Amino acid sequence: MNTQIKTAFYWLLLGICFLTHTVLHMYGLFYGVDVSLPEATGEVSLGVQAFNTVIFTVTFLMALLSVNLSSKGFRRFSFVWASLFLLLNIFHLGATAFVEAFDLSQVCLLTFVLAANVLLTVTLWKSLKKSPVELTAR
Repeated sequence: MNTQIKTAFYWLLLGICFLTHTVLHMYGLFYGVDVSLPEATGEVSLGVQAFNTVIFTVTFLMALLSVNLSSKGFRRFSFVWASLFLLLNIFHLGATAFVEAFDLSQVCLLTFVLAANVLLTVTLWKSLKKSPVELTAR
């Protein structure tokens, strides 16, 4: 599989996993769990909206751009962005496993997210060593 398609697939997979993570957080609603945040006011703050935009929309945008762009500059940006996500995912998995109330489904999903993020980061790192022509070759 060529690097562009592989990278796009990993970005898409991460986006789907982030959505699944959100769904799993709300799953308690089916069992009567109050999932609202203690400081909830009934309005989603601009900061939360911005965070969600970055996490969800930009992840899907990276998948779309990865299919269409192969410049070294884009691959560098993608690598940096994937590395930042990797740090976020490491800390989030740690918090979910050891700080927050334990949730097996979240820990399993976040472990999968971490593995996919590592594969994405490694793929991007290797792609920075190749020319754009080599990226599209089988």
